[in-house]
Amino acid sequence: MKIIDISKSIGPQMVLWPDDPKITVTKVSDITTDKCNVSAVNMGLHAGTHVDAPWHYIAQGKKVDELELSFFCGPCKIFEIKKEAHLSYEELKDCNIDKGDIVLFKTRNSYEEKDFFNKEYCALTYSAAQHLVEKKVKTVGIDYLSIEAYEGTGDVHKLLLSNEIAVLEGLDLSLVNPGEYLLSALPLKLSGAEGSPVRAVLIEL
Repeated sequence: MKIIDISKSIGPQMVLWPDDPKITVTKVSDITTDKCNVSAVNMGLHAGTHVDAPWHYIAQGKKVDELELSFFCGPCKIFEIKKEAHLSYEELKDCNIDKGDIVLFKTRNSYEEKDFFNKEYCALTYSAAQHLVEKKVKTVGIDYLSIEAYEGTGDVHKLLLSNEIAVLEGLDLSLVNPGEYLLSALPLKLSGAEGSPVRAVLIEL
């Protein structure tokens, strides 16, 4: 069984959304002077590879600890779409997407990501999100920090989340070939939170 890690490493070096909290990992107990090593981490819930819960954009939406875990664990399809602009209905219409699918999109983000925030990353347009709603997918993921364009109004998030489509962001698909896999990307059981980091992995079928 081959397991492929598609998570970003969490640490002070990672690329963050503008104005997100800086990540710090602080040693609070050191084995050289205490019984064991103990550390504390401070970070935003949308850093790196993470889940957006509906409450992120919807006032009465579900919190992350209320989400159905089957949305983040099961068979998935990875589609690679190379396009300079954002992904629209035109790019998705010929993809083999079925009702209940978990779909992940590998884009130019996987090849262009730098060690700084890129406002020109590839995202989904409203027409692409609408197509996924009509297809009744279960989960959608992408290889940058947001499923929606930097200049977006939140409408893509709201459309997906209000239709109970789970959103995975910040995936590292750079070494993954398109195809079908088993996905595990379970969020932490954070009480009353709008998002959560995940350790996302693929298992080859």
